[in-house]
Amino acid sequence: MTEKELQDLIDKYLSGNCTQQEQKLLDKVLDSYNDEDATSQKIDQESRIKADIHSNIFKNKKQSSNKRWLHAVATVLILISIGVTFYHIKPYEKEKLTSQSFITKSTEWGQRSTFTLQDGTKITLNAGSSIEFPENFNALSTREVKLNGEAFFEVAKNPNKPFIIHTQNVSTQVLGTSFNVNAYEFSENISVTVKTGKVRVQSKNKVGDINTVYLAPNQMAAYSKKGDELITSTVANENYLDWKNGIIRFNDITFLEASNMLTRWYGIEIDFQSPSLKNCHVTARYEKAKLHVVLESIKFATKGMDYEFLENNKILLKGSCNH
Repeated sequence: MTEKELQDLIDKYLSGNCTQQEQKLLDKVLDSYNDEDATSQKIDQESRIKADIHSNIFKNKKQSSNKRWLHAVATVLILISIGVTFYHIKPYEKEKLTSQSFITKSTEWGQRSTFTLQDGTKITLNAGSSIEFPENFNALSTREVKLNGEAFFEVAKNPNKPFIIHTQNVSTQVLGTSFNVNAYEFSENISVTVKTGKVRVQSKNKVGDINTVYLAPNQMAAYSKKGDELITSTVANENYLDWKNGIIRFNDITFLEASNMLTRWYGIEIDFQSPSLKNCHVTARYEKAKLHVVLESIKFATKGMDYEFLENNKILLKGSCNH
């Protein structure tokens, strides 16, 4: 029986013009969907879905003669050919997503890590950072990861599967390129800086508006958490990759700012014997240097500052700065 023939038969029943023979035929068709033998045979996904829907509908039909159930039956039967296609395909995709295993990589302060994803994308994770990603991207239409902290990405090219990095209010999408993302929670800004290729950066402000910018090599997009805005600029050098190249750079910053950098770099904690020391300034550059080399260099440059190693990876800065 076609869908139109079934609909016509139900309409005749509802209008009271159904013959006794037609009523028996309708009952036979409807009851066929509630046959226990048929529902017990798990032939395929489509038959199981039909059985689940009809078993619930016709259970209520037998308990009540209310004609509203026939309206529901008609709706289900007319739409089942369309709906079952959706239910037959979508659960498979959803199952792939829900059953997907996710991996989290993280680093402590003083640690850095480099690894390669299943698709060939290479990621270098800075200290105090974490990233979450699917075990593989085979069944997914996009390659999406979540980053907290800082990382340098060398994304494997795949035009059919964009690579997307989620960082708080900012998402970065690429097809295949290299770039740096700095998104520490304690930082006032989230920045994306491109080394090669092209990157799309989107930010969502507090009222839900989306701001989109496209970056080329040597360009940076910075999202201000306080200002709730996305600003682009051109970078004159690759200092943003210092951390990846093992370089510590102090560009006329205070001891307090330098101590925060040393904490992230070496995984230590720095205390100040005198609050005035926090405001002393330092300019220096170190490449793959040991901690004691950095401290001795600062001590020599300030001609008055000294330091002391304490327990539990703590360092006490004392004395004064006499530049």
